[in-house]
Amino acid sequence: MLPHTGTYRVMIVDDEAILRTGIVHLCNWSEYGIEIVAQAANGEEALQYMESARPHVVVTDIVMPVMDGVEFTKEMRKRYPEVKIVVLSSYSEYEYVREVFKFGVTDYLLKPKVSAPELIELIRTLGGEGGPDRQDRGKQEADPSLLLAEWLGGGKEKGDEKEYVRRLSPFFRSSHYRIVKASTGPALSRSKQTQSQLEQQLLGLAKKHMNGFDYACAFPENEILLLLNYHPDEVVRAITVLRQFTQEAKEALGSIVFVLSGAFEPLEQIAATNDRLTQCLGKLFYFPKQHCVTETKIRLESEPIPFDHAQFTASLRVVALDKAFAQLKALFVRMQSLQAYDEYSLKRFSQNIVYTALSNLEHLKLPITETSQARLKLFKTIDLALDLAELEEILTQFFAELESEAFRSQDQQQSFLLNKIYEYVNENYSNDISLADLAEQLHMNYSYLSTYFKQRTNENLTAYINRVRIEKAKELLPVSNLTISQISRLTGFSEHNYFSKVFKKMTGMTPVEFRNQILQ
Repeated sequence: MLPHTGTYRVMIVDDEAILRTGIVHLCNWSEYGIEIVAQAANGEEALQYMESARPHVVVTDIVMPVMDGVEFTKEMRKRYPEVKIVVLSSYSEYEYVREVFKFGVTDYLLKPKVSAPELIELIRTLGGEGGPDRQDRGKQEADPSLLLAEWLGGGKEKGDEKEYVRRLSPFFRSSHYRIVKASTGPALSRSKQTQSQLEQQLLGLAKKHMNGFDYACAFPENEILLLLNYHPDEVVRAITVLRQFTQEAKEALGSIVFVLSGAFEPLEQIAATNDRLTQCLGKLFYFPKQHCVTETKIRLESEPIPFDHAQFTASLRVVALDKAFAQLKALFVRMQSLQAYDEYSLKRFSQNIVYTALSNLEHLKLPITETSQARLKLFKTIDLALDLAELEEILTQFFAELESEAFRSQDQQQSFLLNKIYEYVNENYSNDISLADLAEQLHMNYSYLSTYFKQRTNENLTAYINRVRIEKAKELLPVSNLTISQISRLTGFSEHNYFSKVFKKMTGMTPVEFRNQILQ
């Protein structure tokens, strides 16, 4: 590597092209003696550029494909120990931050707060020969949001609670606190935003609405937690700004619902309040239209709602899908009022319902029961449902599709059975046709065979057999060397008189009259 000669050479490593471009165009770097010499999308690509780019400072993301920031940092320390490394992190990535500092990372910057002056100062400090090696993580100590994320995200043992309270207390000057909290998972699943971009958007909204209050906005474990500190006289304004924040977040992100805590004091109560709100998150599934739900509206404890699985299965087995779904729909109505299941449990229940339905209808060989890919897609759709109404709609569509496929399958099976009956009669019309033998071949109940045929064709089976025999007789009557008695036997009529009677009933003529008319 070349020694520093006056220009600070910098490499940017991040899998988000928009972020790399954003840093490149953050300011006119040359004015500050800084040159962006290379960009890479992951650690492996960055290592390939090191010899040609020869940077003094590498600014790298942590979470990247192929080779992440942790592995990249390890390799850099082995191969290029003189290069200074600055890590870009989101609030939610504090676990990775702790990890990379073990390998000699020089400093870190929070993605949502990256600014040109801060980055310029840091690069100029680190890029110079003999510049201070700031591995003390002083910035982290001075950021209440990161401290809060580390504490509530399980970064330290419970025994360190007093230490966190001691370090956080100077940032909050008033006596009372409230929290709004939400899961960021749904918003991320329905958009192309990254965690970092979502954090940046929510931090901007917090800064906009919390003006005049002490607050911290943390992102522990795919959640957002906004802690607001206020004086008792400011309670109305405090609740108002929190609701304004949650409403605008809902409008911006769509798929996010917050839970609002009651007032608490002192700061030591935050861990217990956070744990309680975490349980509430699983019940926000019942409040899709709202942006903020007070925790008092959420029923954490409720009696389980009984569901008669035996009755449900019995309906499925006789393909009474309307009855099965009506039973399920009634359960969902009670769910809404009682909040009996949390989101996770309700989704697992729904997936079990789907599995039960598919298992009991396997014999119909429906498309959705035949392919594992279709089942997995359906289970994934259930997992991504945002609220109870959406989950119910998924199951409604599922049962509608099942009913349509089952009807089509049954119709095909019925056509198959009818064709088998037609085929058997056409092959055996000259013999004494046994309905018992026919029923056995079709795996049908003997007494049901005639009823089944009548329901499907609106014709008695015996009448159909006779009709086939008469049609065959009409084909043979023009053959003059065959007697009427012979034709009667050839077409399955054991008695000549009965043959003549049936023939006249169906054609309006006796066999002799029919022959004479044809042969004229």
